[in-house]
Amino acid sequence: MSRTVARSSTRAAALRLVAFFVAGMRLATLAQMAPSLVPALTDADRPALTAATWVLAVTSLVGLAAIVLARRRPTGTSYAVADVSIAVALLVAGMWSVPVPERLGSWVGFQAAYALCVACSLVGVRSRARAFALVAVLATAEAVYLAPTVDRWADLLQLVSNILTVLVIGPLAWVCTQMLIRIGADADEAHQLAADLATAEEERRARTAIHNGTAVMRLLMESADGAQAPGLRQQAEIELNRMRAYLTGDPLPATGGSTSLAAVVTAARAEFDDLPVTLVTDLATGVELDRALADDLAAALRSLLLNVRLHARADQVVLHAEERDDRDGWEISVHDNGVGFATDEASYGVGIRDVVVGQLARSGVRTDIDSVPGLGTTVTLTLTTADLPTATT
Repeated sequence: MSRTVARSSTRAAALRLVAFFVAGMRLATLAQMAPSLVPALTDADRPALTAATWVLAVTSLVGLAAIVLARRRPTGTSYAVADVSIAVALLVAGMWSVPVPERLGSWVGFQAAYALCVACSLVGVRSRARAFALVAVLATAEAVYLAPTVDRWADLLQLVSNILTVLVIGPLAWVCTQMLIRIGADADEAHQLAADLATAEEERRARTAIHNGTAVMRLLMESADGAQAPGLRQQAEIELNRMRAYLTGDPLPATGGSTSLAAVVTAARAEFDDLPVTLVTDLATGVELDRALADDLAAALRSLLLNVRLHARADQVVLHAEERDDRDGWEISVHDNGVGFATDEASYGVGIRDVVVGQLARSGVRTDIDSVPGLGTTVTLTLTTADLPTATT
């Protein structure tokens, strides 16, 4: 399954939000600057240079805002370097075009506020070191621009305050926006993981629903002249109901009757009268099972005995169930003296892997498989208090 994040993903939405932040901040800076344009041109000693700085500033503010809105994401490092270069150029030009008294506390000398706006626009730079280095360049250029305003300690404190504002607000904007983008990416990863898990669970449910039914249909097809082993038709009806329930999404039909461990094992044995099964359940009569576990256990035993019927070629099968010592759970073993098989998990078929091991593990039932080629197989199903799944809230 592809892990490509769609345009409507949470990360894409976070990037759009950051783009709106950058565009809004730049347009707000322009709105703050606009009322000072006429006074700036009227009182300027170098009107042409002042007009040029305003044209450059307005073009940069509007142009980058339009770009991020069109892209729906903040711009990268190349745009950031160009943006900082323009801001530094404006600060340098302001040293000749803006009177010293107007460089602080007045939008006639817009360059300091413009530099702060640019510092907050560097959020598209992925490298923290590069982003902070660009902020440092802005702060240095602003310090040079404002240095002539210092005549007393109060002026020095105001200059330091302006420089610290750039050095703090710029990196803070970068960190916050990067965190927002990361949260969006993590959310997308979580959504994709949930989708993958749901797909895997659906595939497992499909395999579980059709495995035993497929095995029964195979036996029916292989029955000579329509002869059927005792209980085979009953098994076919049970598996048909399981597959129908899966396809329709309805719960399995209620099976009714006792849910004692002995009853479940005895019922499983009754479906395989053609096998030489020795049944031992004397020590399991007092163990009660909830309905869901009883149904899963019945399906697992059916799958194990189907495997014996199809593959083991055994002349002796023992199905044993008992309550564990101190009433600490129960244990079922299915032993045959057939051909056996290699017990590495890669060799497990759908019946053992999903219907037995996987399905029962959800209820805390542990499956142990001991098999030696040529000597037979023993499958042990165990449930103890320690194995019970922990409830979560």
